[in-house]
Amino acid sequence: MAAAQLFRSFRVNRETPAAREPNAPMRSRSRADPPRYAPAQSGRRYSLMPTFTTEDGARIHYTVRGSGDPPYVFIHGWCSNLRHFAPQAKHFARTHRVLSMDRRGHGRSSVPADGYTPAQHADDIAAIARQEGIDGAVVVGHAAGCPAALELARRHPSVARAVVMIDHGIYPRGALDLGPLVARLEGANGGREFRKNYESYFSSLAEPAVAQTAVDEAARTPLAVAVAELRGLAPGTQAAAKAMKQPLLMISANPVDHDGLRKVVKGIQFGTVVGSGHFPQLEVPDQVNAMIGRFASTV
Repeated sequence: MAAAQLFRSFRVNRETPAAREPNAPMRSRSRADPPRYAPAQSGRRYSLMPTFTTEDGARIHYTVRGSGDPPYVFIHGWCSNLRHFAPQAKHFARTHRVLSMDRRGHGRSSVPADGYTPAQHADDIAAIARQEGIDGAVVVGHAAGCPAALELARRHPSVARAVVMIDHGIYPRGALDLGPLVARLEGANGGREFRKNYESYFSSLAEPAVAQTAVDEAARTPLAVAVAELRGLAPGTQAAAKAMKQPLLMISANPVDHDGLRKVVKGIQFGTVVGSGHFPQLEVPDQVNAMIGRFASTV
């Protein structure tokens, strides 16, 4: 199935699409009815967007599909949602149990006033995994979901047997200069600046329907959440990557400094996709799936 067709098949069926304004202000609330998915294959466990309530009251929507070990946990990136891992969830659920979620403040999860840090996201996900009886998972993060994946491995090692990072770096505290982007998002034209920035994440080779859908969905994220998420990246990823004991694969859209990163994280493995922008799991899903599957077979 083409990426565009698969991605569209995971679209939300909203009866009132105007109910949520793009980049609306942040307040505590939950989304409308959960999306409907195609029926699971016979004999496979399938869950239609159950909700987990965290200790601080956030309501996290998630899906569990498929069966088989090792399980997979997919963690979406900045202002994304669980359907931005649709090609991977469908692929791996054929033979494995797959957990995907909308992180707090994203997708159909509620929008609490705080908690937008990698550590809190990791704790949210670990609690869901334990409720569903998932441990020893291959944890896959994309972009700003990668810090949460690393923290999940460090803070809850029984949940994660290995980590895959998709197009995100390993960097020390303070290395990211996100101040200019935050200033633009907090300015008078924040919504326009957000779209402009997000559109740049896709290559010219991306299927237009895939890119446009992702941008439109991301633009529904409250700008306050977008800014809080960016500020939550300030601690960096280097400390968590060095502290975790699990195998680590870094999949990138562009070449990275292999030798330098090996000095920071022992045993790290690398994969580079061809012909993709910042969303390789949507632009070139077959390449990404093959790399993840090969890596998982070795851990």
